[in-house]
Amino acid sequence: MENLDILFRPLPNRNIDHWDREWDLFSPFWEAARSGKLIVQECTETKKKVWPPRFVSPYAPGAELEWVPIKGIGEIYTYNIVYRGFFPYYKDKVPYALVVVDLGEGIRMLGNTVGMDPTKVHCGMRMEVAFEIVNDEITLVNWKPSERG
Repeated sequence: MENLDILFRPLPNRNIDHWDREWDLFSPFWEAARSGKLIVQECTETKKKVWPPRFVSPYAPGAELEWVPIKGIGEIYTYNIVYRGFFPYYKDKVPYALVVVDLGEGIRMLGNTVGMDPTKVHCGMRMEVAFEIVNDEITLVNWKPSERG
């Protein structure tokens, strides 16, 4: 039997009809995460990075967008410490911190923190990507304090 945490944990879900188009847009990102890689789109004309993914480049509408790897290291741009578990899965997991990490080149990503006291989070804190394998299909992108300075 599957772990009950996974059964009741809110996770990305491809089986919701209105997400089909968005899921297809994000599918290269999820596939790369499963391989332990962080990727974003890049405009082939301007070489500017694009996140979240789009169907059309916001910098040059006629240009193609391609997926490229990025370093998963940056600084906390903003954060929120959650003290109340509104969803049953989180009842015994509070407090936890949600962070927006500025990865440079105009890219900011949202995620949970891991491997640290969430109440010690602060803006400017160096973070690096921490992949969490949930199951064969889902690997989440989380953030932990950077060991690289």
